[in-house]
Amino acid sequence: MLSNQLISNKKWTRSEQLLIKFIQSYPKLTLSLSLEELSQKCYTSEASIIRFCKKLGFKGFSEFKIQLASELTSFAQNSEQISVDIPLSPKDSRENIAKKFFNLSHQALEETYRNFDFNQLDKAAKLLANADIVRIYARGESLIIAEDFHYKLLRIGKLSQLESLAGFQEASATNSDQAIREVALVISHYCNSLQTNYNMDELASKKTPFILLTANPNAWPYDRLAIATLRISNTESRYKMGSFSSRTSMLFTLDCLYGLIFSLNYEKNLNNLTRFSKHKAERTYFYNHIK
Repeated sequence: MLSNQLISNKKWTRSEQLLIKFIQSYPKLTLSLSLEELSQKCYTSEASIIRFCKKLGFKGFSEFKIQLASELTSFAQNSEQISVDIPLSPKDSRENIAKKFFNLSHQALEETYRNFDFNQLDKAAKLLANADIVRIYARGESLIIAEDFHYKLLRIGKLSQLESLAGFQEASATNSDQAIREVALVISHYCNSLQTNYNMDELASKKTPFILLTANPNAWPYDRLAIATLRISNTESRYKMGSFSSRTSMLFTLDCLYGLIFSLNYEKNLNNLTRFSKHKAERTYFYNHIK
């Protein structure tokens, strides 16, 4: 979130530090000020403010204010804004720890939903629904999230492949079959690992359409090569206690994607799910009969 970016470890200039201090002290006043008025309040140039906004990932001051207003609304609805990197303090009670993780999840869900690009989500769902096979690529913590989505697809009869070993993922990306409709889903928080980038390069060279789920706002060129790019907010640093916020955001995004896929062939998917669940409930294992 914007509040986390302002307190991040970025190297801010002296004028940027003054801007941050003013915005943190008077966020509502900042919303009411024009670019010229803010420059006068902070004794800095308008050009410096625009550079500051771009440094945060915004196109300009207007876009920055839209995000600030959105987060102020969110903050008004929640009693506490939680740090995504280190949500706990040394003296937190067990009740406070539970409350903070509850609020952190709520915070992540609200921000993800508010920033959804539904056109990209719809495009991704249709692409996956029409595929003969879905190949999923992920590593590290993203692999755990990928496993959940992979299992959901299998339960509705959608052929899905997920390799957990790096070498197997590379082989899968290299050996695509043009005779069937293959679609890939790449899940990567930072989108900067050599293995992940290699896989996407291979997919692009084989003309295998792929969907990218990432928190990287500048995943060039892969966000351009992807047929659809699903982005979550990039608020966590590498110096974090755990991927609590990003995990919640990615799981929620994939749940929504799965829901759209399910709705596109509702009756068929419902029948497949019912058949799967019934078979799982009725089958017995050989060791059940061992006396």
